[in-house]
Amino acid sequence: MLELFKSKFIIEGKDFCDEFDNQYKSKLNQYVRICMLLARKMKFLKKYELYTEEDMDILDEKVLDSINAKELDPFEKFNLPKKDFNGRLDVESLSRSADFVNSLLSIGLKKSSIINSEDYNTFFKIPCKFMFIFRVEANELENPDYIFFQSWSESKQVWLPCRLFEVNGNIKNFYDKLSSRTITVDDKYIYNSPNGSEWILMNSEKSNSTYKKYFRNSDFEIFLKNKKIDF
Repeated sequence: MLELFKSKFIIEGKDFCDEFDNQYKSKLNQYVRICMLLARKMKFLKKYELYTEEDMDILDEKVLDSINAKELDPFEKFNLPKKDFNGRLDVESLSRSADFVNSLLSIGLKKSSIINSEDYNTFFKIPCKFMFIFRVEANELENPDYIFFQSWSESKQVWLPCRLFEVNGNIKNFYDKLSSRTITVDDKYIYNSPNGSEWILMNSEKSNSTYKKYFRNSDFEIFLKNKKIDF
């Protein structure tokens, strides 16, 4: 009887330890995943912490202006049911939607993969993600017909609903604007260098004798040095 008790105790004790070990590992894995997500999020936020909501609006506008973008109603243009998206579009959910893909194919169009600025070191100024729409027969080196563009809201800490634009310019200009360098001076003067040799005040309505509309690279370096800002 005693041996039977010992045997039962050992077996049940082992089962208990195994169950505890599995639960511990599960909790640990959850903790590690949460930490990784938080680290990724903090890296993303730090990347853009120098820009205000107003700055972001200006940057978005400049990038979209570079392709003469014309905003369209995506629900109307691609016959999308609002109820399926709760009236709010996101490029991630759109890209996964079979109804959306089929709707595009029915009018001779196809989508690209999603491009997220967080994944590219060169796209370091504007937190955004976007997806191009091409003709079915086009290759993705050609100019797209449309772009779904989505911005990050720093104040709300959320992705804003994505917007649809018709592309009426060379998409190279769009990439150039995204990858050109931008520096904010005194929290409100946004200077952009499209080519590395000159700096242009993006919110030019704020220009004056100190904060000029245009600087040559060498002059801008001196200007920043006087402001004690790293170039």
